[in-house]
Amino acid sequence: MIARNGIDRVIALERDKANLQAEVSRLRELSDEMFATIVAALSLAPQDCGAYGVLDEAIKSLQPKVIRSAEVAL
Repeated sequence: MIARNGIDRVIALERDKANLQAEVSRLRELSDEMFATIVAALSLAPQDCGAYGVLDEAIKSLQPKVIRSAEVAL
């Protein structure tokens, strides 16, 4: 009985892990889409527009850390 409960728990944990991995993948895709949209909006916004600075800061904060590190090194 105890062994069966343990097996059921392991199965449930594996299912939860798979669900979480799928959710993380979905969130990454949404984040990529959001980043692409912000970049597109920035490319269309005039630099003297108030939104330009906000979009520019959003892009800098959303960039992967690797890209941000490379830009700081430049």
